[in-house]
Amino acid sequence: MKFHKFLLIALFLIFKTYSSDRILYVDEFYHILGNTFKEEKLLQFTLENGFDKIILYDLHKVNKYYPLADPKKNHILAKFIYKAKVNYGLKEVGGSGESGEFFMNAIHAYNKTRKNPNEKFDSYNLEYEYWKEDDSSEGGYYCESYLKRYGKTCDRAGTFDFFLNSLSTMKALAGNSNHPIKIEAYVGKFEKHEINKIAKLVDRLLVHVYVRDPKKGFNYVSKRLQFLSEIEKKPIVSIIYSSETLFMGGWLKYNSLKKGEKIFLDSMQAEDKQLLKNINFTNFTYYNYNQLAKSVDYYNYLQALAYKKEAKENLDAIASK
Repeated sequence: MKFHKFLLIALFLIFKTYSSDRILYVDEFYHILGNTFKEEKLLQFTLENGFDKIILYDLHKVNKYYPLADPKKNHILAKFIYKAKVNYGLKEVGGSGESGEFFMNAIHAYNKTRKNPNEKFDSYNLEYEYWKEDDSSEGGYYCESYLKRYGKTCDRAGTFDFFLNSLSTMKALAGNSNHPIKIEAYVGKFEKHEINKIAKLVDRLLVHVYVRDPKKGFNYVSKRLQFLSEIEKKPIVSIIYSSETLFMGGWLKYNSLKKGEKIFLDSMQAEDKQLLKNINFTNFTYYNYNQLAKSVDYYNYLQALAYKKEAKENLDAIASK
């Protein structure tokens, strides 16, 4: 067991030397939690691909089977978070939710039941796409699930107000925690007056750049990044790439994560050299684990084939001399 832990730490240090810090959204976590093989496959993936932070998605489904506020049942999650931090060197494990109520009753309630900081969430991530008109209008998911229940109007103003209220609740919870908690929000098509209010309530913003080709990434998000550069309070910023089939899933089958990141940063530098500093940029986030793992596996397969072909050609060249 001691040798196994030593090997994991050694591998972690090697991979960290050659990779960037990245954040990974872990989707379908309810299918992973409690399955030792799936848990370690996920954590090994983070180790091998330079992820030092993960955000656990679908916690509302986990909460149905293992109530997060119940210390008699949430130990399975505590064991996973401990393993992620201690055995695999993750710096941060985040919990994602849609409303302030869920953070209060489940995610923060979970943290309060754990004494060991290595078993606690280190960030609270709000996943609520207030800018989506279909979800916030009459009959939409947000309208029916949240807005009407909380007396909000089913329009952009009402759903944005709900978004801010959730962030305020999360910030208050973090302020009353003995364990340091970062407040973060996933944001898409925001307006300048909106991001100015959001920024006052968060430590980190995850800004989506949902494109098929990273060459189009900076142009896709440049206006919104400019908004971020002009606000007074500047939270740290991470750019989200999506590995879904509709977006960069195909591109990532033939190109490395590092290449996609370099393309974005080079484009930003070419257009506005100061913007990178003015927005407090830190790293890249990837949504989501299951689809990204498929793309990375295929990319590694192609790399192995290329290496094998090159080795054979070198041996044939030597033999022919």
